[in-house]
Amino acid sequence: MKAKTIIGMTLLASVGLVGCEEEIVLDKGESPLMINLSADSVRCDQRSDAQEALQITWTSGTNQGTGAAISYFFEMDVKGDNFENGIKYNIGKTDSRVISFTNKELTDTLLHYFPTIPLEQYTDFEMRVTATVADPTVPMQVSPVKEVRIAPYKWRVLNLYIIGDATPNGWDNQLATIMSSDYDNIAHFTWQGMLKKGEIKFNAQLGDWYPCYVRDNDDPTRMHYREKEEDYPDNKWVIEEAGNYLIDVNLDLLTVSFTNLDGEVPFSTLYLVGEAAPSAIKLEQSSDDSFIFIYNGALSAGNMLISSTTATSGCAGYQPLDNNGLGTTTIQLVDDIGTASKQWNIPAANKYSVTLDLRGNTLEIGNYVGYEHVWIMGSAAPGGWSWDNITEMQRNSSNPNVFTYEGYLSEGELKFPLEIDHSFGGDFILAPQANCPISENGSYVIGNQPDNKWIISEAGNYRITIDVENETISFVKL
Repeated sequence: MKAKTIIGMTLLASVGLVGCEEEIVLDKGESPLMINLSADSVRCDQRSDAQEALQITWTSGTNQGTGAAISYFFEMDVKGDNFENGIKYNIGKTDSRVISFTNKELTDTLLHYFPTIPLEQYTDFEMRVTATVADPTVPMQVSPVKEVRIAPYKWRVLNLYIIGDATPNGWDNQLATIMSSDYDNIAHFTWQGMLKKGEIKFNAQLGDWYPCYVRDNDDPTRMHYREKEEDYPDNKWVIEEAGNYLIDVNLDLLTVSFTNLDGEVPFSTLYLVGEAAPSAIKLEQSSDDSFIFIYNGALSAGNMLISSTTATSGCAGYQPLDNNGLGTTTIQLVDDIGTASKQWNIPAANKYSVTLDLRGNTLEIGNYVGYEHVWIMGSAAPGGWSWDNITEMQRNSSNPNVFTYEGYLSEGELKFPLEIDHSFGGDFILAPQANCPISENGSYVIGNQPDNKWIISEAGNYRITIDVENETISFVKL
């Protein structure tokens, strides 16, 4: 390695230099020239980039009472190389005999002058200072060699974020969710929490898309570092089942694991039974989260339990922890609901929204809210049969169960999706019969088959109103 002479402070951090106002002490006394270190062993830490890692100081040496100025020359090399290469720095005249490195400055300096040394492993270095007195009658002084062990750090991503529609904050890279870092292993990150069905990847910087980590083309346990678009395909991991997950990432090994901590769902089929549901009502298991069961519809006044069968006794199920009616309550598993000591009470016959959460062990009974979104689709609709151009109906701000579309319809067919499902396998609001004519006071069915549609026989502007609580649909030509 060719020796380098440092002529400035770009790499050597801060050295006390003689300034125009610095008062040089002329009488240096008779102290021998010696180097002192703040530490004999230094492990650089990227997490403390701006903190001081090493300070080098030395005594003045002597000018033997001549009053002549002393100039200093600093050298540092790998132990055993006899200062043939490495750092050589002509400091000049100064009384501020200090070289100070932060963790970043020390790592950057060593990697510049000693590019072959190992990272995160100790290398033994030697250093010395030579003092030259301006009076030629005073001999040159060389300090005893001082040894130090230094382990420069390997640059790593220090913060890692999960992002995607499966994550708590979606695709907003300003709100990406930070993972927990392992202090003892800087490359190790973990996160535990709820993930939804959807996609996920890892960003290394909040508010930016690069750098990031994406899924390997073939092995979902492997990841790739991506600094720009052409580095690697923008593959995401897909969460197939919503749940409470532990994510474990090792950036050194470029590995990732997703562990669903929920275990098996206790029941795959559950019913509302009792006075409020005289003909056992099946709760629908959510397609997005198998721990969630939902019912939206009519309940009678009276008591109610949750059963694993259509029976009211002789089977396992759930009772409330305390007697309760509307609102959110904690559920309690019972081996035989026929022995239940408490029940839910529905105060009046009406339509309700019921949500059972087997992960959180809660049951919520509230005012009926049928659907959050209704879309319009078909050859008569503005977007035709295209999912990409589908038109969403307007939800009434004062009655969330009423949806309206007002605009142009062509001649053709219509039906109304209740979810975005490009396979056409989801639920629709369908006509009660095939080739159904439109009317101002119509009814509908919810499902997928038979695939009955309404017929628009005359093109023009229409107002369509759907009331999902009362299950009515109205077509009015404007």
